[in-house]
Amino acid sequence: MFTVNPKLLLQRPCRIAVISGSPKYPEIHGTVSFFKACNGSLAVAEIFNLPSDKRVFAMHIHNGTECSGNTDDPFANAGSHLNLFNEEHPFHTGDLPALFSNNGYAWTAFYTNRFQPTQVKGYPVIIHAAPDDYHTQPSGNSGEKIACGIIK
Repeated sequence: MFTVNPKLLLQRPCRIAVISGSPKYPEIHGTVSFFKACNGSLAVAEIFNLPSDKRVFAMHIHNGTECSGNTDDPFANAGSHLNLFNEEHPFHTGDLPALFSNNGYAWTAFYTNRFQPTQVKGYPVIIHAAPDDYHTQPSGNSGEKIACGIIK
């Protein structure tokens, strides 16, 4: 029989990114929390007010240090995908599973052994307007960056 250690349920995240939408999508908001778990990280994302005409979004950790940019790309300074170990896409450190929306709300939890929470501090989490196709180089043809948050 599987049992959950009650202390794990009370654990606070080691790192958290507060997500905000771009000027085109100012209503998007939420959090992505990172917990230390078994030589990796447990990530939990809760995002509100995603565009309701879409259901699947890419979510990545990028290698920049800011959620800023220019008129054409409000998160241009977020950089490209975080790639601590020089891997091909979709095996970058920052390549995360898809985010599935239900009427603009998305919640997901997943484990990754690609990084510890301490290794991603200061990097931006980006939500893209399209799903990652998991093969187009270098970033999966995931489209416009619609929301961002720095991992603190």
